[in-house]
Amino acid sequence: METPNHNSDIVFKEDIYTISWSDIENTEIDYENYLSDIENFLREDFENDILEDDY
Repeated sequence: METPNHNSDIVFKEDIYTISWSDIENTEIDYENYLSDIENFLREDFENDILEDDY
């Protein structure tokens, strides 16, 4: 059986990871950038897929 490889003495501060709803609610989304990222991802995925099929 494997032994966990971590230090159990570490204390996590939970408040560091807290996000308030107002932070999310007041965030403006850059849709243009978001769509460009998706388009680039799909293009790269498609191009990589074509290259893999050639072999």
